[in-house]
Amino acid sequence: MAIVTLSAVKTQLNIDESDTSDDEELQLFADSVTTPIETQLGRVVEPRTFADEVRFTGGRSFLVSRTPVISLTSLTSVDGTRSWEVGPGAAHVDPEAGLVTLLSVRPAPGTALVTYQAGDTDIRANVRLAALITIQHLWETQRGATGVQLGGEGESWVPGRGFALPRRAIELLDSPLPGVA
Repeated sequence: MAIVTLSAVKTQLNIDESDTSDDEELQLFADSVTTPIETQLGRVVEPRTFADEVRFTGGRSFLVSRTPVISLTSLTSVDGTRSWEVGPGAAHVDPEAGLVTLLSVRPAPGTALVTYQAGDTDIRANVRLAALITIQHLWETQRGATGVQLGGEGESWVPGRGFALPRRAIELLDSPLPGVA
């Protein structure tokens, strides 16, 4: 699954749905835009499965590395000899913080492997639009659109930022300033 569909990409680029000549390249763009957007947001957008090693030192809680957490799949010792229940009632998950607390057991100290699903269950409109703007930017700049300057479509380059995400997309993704309506 990608943040945006091939059909949405074609609509953004004003390409007729029946024109399939660039579908493979456009699908690559749709698939590739996920990583820079997730990096910008600092969170997983496209839901998928992850596995982390966690170290128990006597407590019941641990952090997973990617958020928001949708669900836990399994928790096993790295040697595969033990497993712990992670379903409802056995574990509590703070989805945004990635904090998992085991409710029914206290694992012995050691390393375990946790498998879980993370990502947004509903991708927000501003994220989808940022993805489409980024794809359009990449599509137009590789085709030598006239008048494209550094940053794309007259946008200035922002130090510390790459060229792939245009400023318009970044502004759609950035959080509003505190206290500003």
